[in-house]
Amino acid sequence: MNPGNALLITVLKSIDWILSAIVWFVFIWVVLSWIVFFMSQSSFRWRYRSAFNIFVQLNDMLAAATRPILKPFRRILPPHKTGGIDWSPMLLLLTIYFIRTFIRLAFGPILFM
Repeated sequence: MNPGNALLITVLKSIDWILSAIVWFVFIWVVLSWIVFFMSQSSFRWRYRSAFNIFVQLNDMLAAATRPILKPFRRILPPHKTGGIDWSPMLLLLTIYFIRTFIRLAFGPILFM
């Protein structure tokens, strides 16, 4: 294997790893935001304040981490124009899916030699 292919394989696998980490962060943030919303609507919020505060802090931390990635997609489909539903995580996940599929189709013979 020549050094050019080794560098390309390393770069492509790094991109794939970063994209899969972004997918997991967004997925965990979406599920956690639903959990926090339903906790805030129930009596859990008042009965278990310390646990609720931990969930809120985790949600805020993941929201701050994913906000820069989701910002361009929120400009495309702002939540106030889609009935209050934030479709930006779904658009981001679809975009990442297409990018990963393109990389695997275009560079598959190099990656799986």
